[in-house]
Amino acid sequence: MSTTTLPNIDHVCKLLLYGGPLAQFQGELVKQPDQEISVAVLYQLALRHGVISPTAAREGLALLAAAGPAGDAGRAILERVLAEGDFLAVRVTR
Repeated sequence: MSTTTLPNIDHVCKLLLYGGPLAQFQGELVKQPDQEISVAVLYQLALRHGVISPTAAREGLALLAAAGPAGDAGRAILERVLAEGDFLAVRVTR
């Protein structure tokens, strides 16, 4: 998989992230010009895996490796998933 195969995110305004034992709100990732690659990668992971698991996080980090600073927001979220060993559910806001 490569960044050229990422899904279209024109309809996405932001991603809401939920996790932990009670699926509590963990944060959001707003689609801004400097965060579009992060939004696209996290959106693809959610579409492909249903949730962002540690396995999906590793896949996402590999995709973001070439993105440089454009992937920093997504990278931080995925690194947190790996560190905590938890899952994140993703809700799309249009």
